[in-house]
Order: sequence, then structure tokens, then C-alpha cells
Amino acid sequence: HQKVLRLYKKSLRHLESWCIFRDKYRFYACLMRARFDEHKDEKDMVKATKLLKAAEEEFWANQHPQPYLFPDSPGGTSYERYECYKVPEWCLDHWHPSEKAMYPDYFSKREQWKKLRAQSWDREIQQLQEETPADGPKTEALPPARKEGELPPLWWQYVTRPRERPM
Repeated sequence: HQKVLRLYKKSLRHLESWCIFRDKYRFYACLMRARFDEHKDEKDMVKATKLLKAAEEEFWANQHPQPYLFPDSPGGTSYERYECYKVPEWCLDHWHPSEKAMYPDYFSKREQWKKLRAQSWDREIQQLQEETPADGPKTEALPPARKEGELPPLWWQYVTRPRERPM
């Protein structure tokens, strides 16, 4: 189901690159939607798989050679433009107390996170060492938490990551 949705969205994005005028794009988008809707209630998984494979091949043959990319998406003109403004989280340790007093809720929560990080660090590293194959990791994906209520390894970097865009 998700593959079909992704293919549909990708097809619409490439159709946008082919059709400059919005009315022409809407016409062809409606035709494409009708083609996808013809088989939306397909119950036979073998037939559905064959239809998906044929649709992916058709997409591959008809994709735009230079599709439109949104400026902020990978490959876009301003992708990672604001990376240089992102300050590492540890810099907050060096704020003056009067600066920290302006954000009391955040810094109280941050202190709780730091305590929790100190408590869970050894357990997280042990889990990473146990679950990493001897010849090294196969992907960059980190393992999930093993028990209900536990934290996944290296959760800290997700909780404290900076904003995507500075204000």
C-alpha cells in the first residue's frame, strides 16, 4: 500500500516537471489518478504486485530527466543552507545564568535530560556493543529500545537537536 502511495506522489511530482502550465498538469493528474483508482480495490496480491511492478517500470521509462527539486530538499539550491547557524547543544552549558533565567522551563527539562542521559549511557553503549556485528554495522540505523519504558541508544541527539531553521 505504501509503495503505491509513494509511486503516485513521485509520479505527480515528475508530471509537474513535464507540464509547465497548471491547467494541463491538472488534466493529466486527474487521468493519472483515474488510472491508480482503477485498481485500488484489487484483492489478488499476485496481480497487485504485477501491476505495481509494471507501474514502476512505466514511471522509470517516463520520468523527467531533470525533475523540479524544492529548494530545501536534498539536491535543491538551498539544501542545508542554515547548517552553519546550528549551534551544538553543549554550547548551552556556557550560557550565563541570567541568559538561562529567560528560559526556565527549557533549562529545567534539559537538566532532567542530562541526569537521565548520565543514568542510561552505560546501558545504551552496552546494547550497541551487543547488537553490533563483529564486522561492523551494516547500516546507520540505530537499534530500538529493547523494553517498554526504556530509551533507545543515543536518544540524546534527537531530543536536543537544533531547529531546522533559525528564527
